[in-house]
Amino acid sequence: MLIHNNFKIYRDMNISEYYKLGYQQQKLDFVDIKLNTDNLLFVDPRLIESLGTPLATKMQKHLEVFWGELVKNVKQKSFGQADYLLSGLGEPNETRLGYAFSKDYGNSVGNKLRQRIANTIYNNIAVKTGVLSHFADIELYFEDISSDRISDITTKIIKSVLIEFTQEQCRIHKIPMKTFVQKDIFDINTLKWVSKKVELPEYFGKPIIFVPKNIVRLENTAGKNVSCFYRYAIRQFVSNDTEMLIDVSATGKEGKILIKDVKSKYPLSKESLANWTIHFGKLLIDYKTDHLSGRLRVLTDEEIIEIIYDDGYSDVG
Repeated sequence: MLIHNNFKIYRDMNISEYYKLGYQQQKLDFVDIKLNTDNLLFVDPRLIESLGTPLATKMQKHLEVFWGELVKNVKQKSFGQADYLLSGLGEPNETRLGYAFSKDYGNSVGNKLRQRIANTIYNNIAVKTGVLSHFADIELYFEDISSDRISDITTKIIKSVLIEFTQEQCRIHKIPMKTFVQKDIFDINTLKWVSKKVELPEYFGKPIIFVPKNIVRLENTAGKNVSCFYRYAIRQFVSNDTEMLIDVSATGKEGKILIKDVKSKYPLSKESLANWTIHFGKLLIDYKTDHLSGRLRVLTDEEIIEIIYDDGYSDVG
């Protein structure tokens, strides 16, 4: 237990406890984050894309505008402007999601990574051909993109929407706010990163931004999405393409080619996923409509509670 200005601060104190709301996660629209440690939940752009609510639609508009402008500038070799857009994607500590406390990432998209992302966009065949037109799909084709980095990048792009959401929730729950200067807010009208004075709740002098509970996912989901897409491509497309099976060594009875044989010939790589998406024109569309849509879901309150509350805390109140 820490002591600060005669207040008792428990390591895992949550928003609902700190602001004495009298209720917990089940009755809140935002994640009831722990304020002094990591909350291993991550903003998921694929959920934002699929929800269709007015709030999610507004978030999706920000993602589309940012991604479209970034790709356009890289394709036109306007690398200075592309680097400017990437420069605003620092780690968003205000949400307390991800590894805000245990790791000091500094800038989530540092100079070397910014250059690598720009080069990837320019050289990636999925981008060049227009196959990769949705920001939510970058995890399938880009290296160096994990759950935490996708979450950080997404959060910074939609920050202005999250601020509005936070202010609305504070009015609903009568949570006091203070004026803070927030830097690196993406303005979709001017395509600039701007600084603004905004009203936000505070925790010992630091601003807090709430995150809707229906746009977060568990850790390592990005990696699972990639492996799931790979398995779908292998089973539904690659293993049914006679040309791609020519050099596959069969280990099944009577020379039958097994799925494991196809995987051995074509191991998982994001470059392969990009090439297959182009070769099989319906691959990404079918994956998202026939396979992913039925599996993509919002986390339950119980799943979120497992992450944000200590044992037994969710039974209080």
